[in-house]
Amino acid sequence: MIMPPDETLSAREAAELLRKSERQVQRYLTAGTLNGERKNGRWKITALDVWNYQGIAEEMQEIWVKYCVQMAQNDAA
Repeated sequence: MIMPPDETLSAREAAELLRKSERQVQRYLTAGTLNGERKNGRWKITALDVWNYQGIAEEMQEIWVKYCVQMAQNDAA
């Protein structure tokens, strides 16, 4: 199953997706290289933020829309 664009990830989870260390991801977040929101001392990063960092946001959003349409058609059948 594909991850929705608004799925929230921790810095550790984002690090796993990006195959980087959690510390490196935190550096990216602090520098603004990777977007995220810091609440209560913890980073919240959306899948869309990760996709933007990777340069694949448009493609992944198109895939997400196609997935949702397909699932809706399957439910209607």
